[in-house]
Amino acid sequence: MTSALRDPTALAAVLDSALADLADVAFVTDTDGTVIAANTTLLTRSGLSRDEAVGQRLLDIINGEDRDVTGEHMARALRGEVAAFRIVRAINEQTQYVSDVTLHPVRDGRDVVAVLGTARDVTEAMAVARERESAEELLQIAGRMAGFGGWSMDAADRVLRLSDEARSILTIAPDAQIVLDELLHAQPSHTRDALRGAMRRCLEEGEGFDVQLDIVTTSGARVVARILGRPERDHTGAVARALGAIWDVTEAEAERSRLVELEERLALTLNTISDGIMFLDRDWRFTFVNPRALELVGKSEEELIGASLREAFPESEGSDWEQAYHQAIETGSRQQVRSFDESLGMWFDVTAYPSASGLALYVRDATDDERTRQHMIESQRRLGEQARLLDAARDAMIVRGLDHRVQYWNRAASELYGWSSTEAIGRPVTELIFDDTTAFDNATAAVLREGFWSGALEQRARDGRPLVVDCRWQLVLDETHQPSAIFAVNSDITEQRKTDEARLRAQRMESLGTLAGGIAHDLNNVLTPLLMSVQLLSRRAHDDDERQILDGMEAAVKRGADMIRQVLAFARGVEGRRIRVSARDLLNDVTFYTRTALPKEITITTALEGGSRDTMGDPTQLLQVLINLVSNARDALPEGGHIHVRLKSLAIDEQNASDGLSGRPGQYLLFEVEDDGIGMPPEVAAKVFEPFFTTKAPGRGTGLGLPSSLAIVRSHGGFMEVTSEAGTGTTFRVALPVAPDGEAPAAQANQKKVGAPRGKGELILVVDDEPMILDVTAQTLQAHGYRVATARNGQEAIDLVEAGDQRIDLVLTDMMMPVMDGAEASAYLENHHPDVPIVAMSGLTSNGSARRAVGMGITRFLPKPFTTSLLLTTVADTLRGVPGDGDQEEQS
Repeated sequence: MTSALRDPTALAAVLDSALADLADVAFVTDTDGTVIAANTTLLTRSGLSRDEAVGQRLLDIINGEDRDVTGEHMARALRGEVAAFRIVRAINEQTQYVSDVTLHPVRDGRDVVAVLGTARDVTEAMAVARERESAEELLQIAGRMAGFGGWSMDAADRVLRLSDEARSILTIAPDAQIVLDELLHAQPSHTRDALRGAMRRCLEEGEGFDVQLDIVTTSGARVVARILGRPERDHTGAVARALGAIWDVTEAEAERSRLVELEERLALTLNTISDGIMFLDRDWRFTFVNPRALELVGKSEEELIGASLREAFPESEGSDWEQAYHQAIETGSRQQVRSFDESLGMWFDVTAYPSASGLALYVRDATDDERTRQHMIESQRRLGEQARLLDAARDAMIVRGLDHRVQYWNRAASELYGWSSTEAIGRPVTELIFDDTTAFDNATAAVLREGFWSGALEQRARDGRPLVVDCRWQLVLDETHQPSAIFAVNSDITEQRKTDEARLRAQRMESLGTLAGGIAHDLNNVLTPLLMSVQLLSRRAHDDDERQILDGMEAAVKRGADMIRQVLAFARGVEGRRIRVSARDLLNDVTFYTRTALPKEITITTALEGGSRDTMGDPTQLLQVLINLVSNARDALPEGGHIHVRLKSLAIDEQNASDGLSGRPGQYLLFEVEDDGIGMPPEVAAKVFEPFFTTKAPGRGTGLGLPSSLAIVRSHGGFMEVTSEAGTGTTFRVALPVAPDGEAPAAQANQKKVGAPRGKGELILVVDDEPMILDVTAQTLQAHGYRVATARNGQEAIDLVEAGDQRIDLVLTDMMMPVMDGAEASAYLENHHPDVPIVAMSGLTSNGSARRAVGMGITRFLPKPFTTSLLLTTVADTLRGVPGDGDQEEQS
């Protein structure tokens, strides 16, 4: 009886049914190469009907360019070999068509009676593979998400925001309001619970998610949607919002189910294929294994069918195979892996195809291929060791001989040091990038001794720029394992070193601020009674010589107080009023104040260029800065000369900000103070803003003027720059941000000084732990019509008030005292005696301490040291209920 396989008609009928719906091209030829079965995909791509295709020679149907190679492999299949090959055909200059063709011999016993062929269009897969090889991870993600809908939800408001594509998937109109609760309510319970749980974990725990769910759209349609989400964190590390993508995979899911069915039908015809086929269900149990697969893995069908993957292959746990299988199931995409089976001593290529019922595995013996590949890898590795020296990198890479002459110099080295490779090769590296070779010699000795050295070295560029370079040096050995060269990888850390030094300076300044605060408090307590005592004595003096001496003493005390304020302003920061200030008025005030202070040998001119606008700031502080600059210009003109003060407009954008200007992009007022004096060399100009640095003679300057001015300008959001040339002159530039449009600056009333106000017998309670301050303050108040009671700490003050022997009209208290300080005493009095006004005084007045004190039970703040006039005015204004605005201005 003739076998059915030898009957072409019967064979064609069986295979036509199996191959009909395959997505890939599939066909069967007899031993003469005549087509006896062809599936729909082949007929569609060839444009032939089934009657036209069946009966023709296969080589007459395919493209002419592919006939020779197909004929060669057809001959192999007819000899009993499985022939797999790739057809690559150019469609145009930019596009290629790529197809993977496999020809399987169909046997009846030992005889080949037909050839089963499949051709898979892998053009797109090849393009994707090339992209994956060259693209970064972000590009891969973007590629997978392209064309899908996006969504986001802020952690704060929990409002869902959708892109147009996402709205389209959920059938929400572009202008319709998104009501999350309504959208969730329409979902099946399992979908609703899954979405809520995933979103909650993302926003509250920072856990990303990737789910596929049945979704009900607003139109009532049911779709299968894949939803991807991840958290986005703010600068503190907290989750600020969740965002991700959503796409409709309904059609893809249906197509995948259909393909599963086709694959299962096709599997029935593939037992004659010479490669292994296995099916795993969703529980990872084997449901089908073809004979070739059993042969390859060395197991029987009874051992595999019904057994789980790990039961049949315990060694698979954690293997590349298992990971690929899981990834195929999780992603729904084909996964390929090549791995070595130690028990069999063979390499296998395994392709995992996910299906609705589980996983289909295609297993091929790749032992010979892998041996060839490993040989090529080893060859490439040896070449790579040499190629790494030529590979471009961000770090400078230099190879030098043991005589220190450069043998290799990469592009990054040229960019860092300014020498081209042509100029550098053959020259000693010490000549190119080192001034002092001591550290270089020590490092060279270490690398010759240990084989490797790393550390930081000071080097220089071609243009003389100093560099700090992080070096990693490796000793290179020749074939006899003797040292032949030194390979150096150098990274520029100059800016990093500057940043580290700046941080250390900031830490030192913070320590200085703490120290200065303590010293300032004690010194101001010392200066307060001196200043008031001098002013008391001056009132009683009748001799002009005595008054002159006392005036000198008062000026010296005030100068000491001013020096303390400068130290605090620089070391602890500057705060002040922020009101609208006219730049034109500042310029006029500079002219008024400086013309009387300059000798006749020095002339000053001012110019308003480019219009006048306003800035926001403290006018007293800003005027102090400008006057300080004019004073410095005066000192730079010992033989006389000219000072020019200009006011300009300055606009900084992203471009010129990157070109070296100090400020951030925006509109600025620019004051320039220029002199034609002695100027400064570069090394001096670079230090003018450092604290305590001065070029003036001993006793002429503190070295805090410019640092304090810089602190003031920076506190106003501006910046300062200096340019100078020895023998030519100096120009200081002060840039202040332009104020936003609004009210014009309020005119400052030119108040005339009046005599110190006198009391009317009011009882003032003075509280201070310094006896001298207590006595002098009491005498001053008594001399001007007040009655005075005294206490040495806050507890004594409270006891006097609670005694009720006399009605206290005002409390004048120090803030830092033993037993009970002024803040605690003020809080008590505010709660128990709110009708008693409190004036606080302290030697710590920097950084807005007055404004923080006023309003916490304290009516006014009096900074030490204070003058008699300021004391009396503050007390009188407080008793009269005149509103205060924080710090009391110093009165002369």
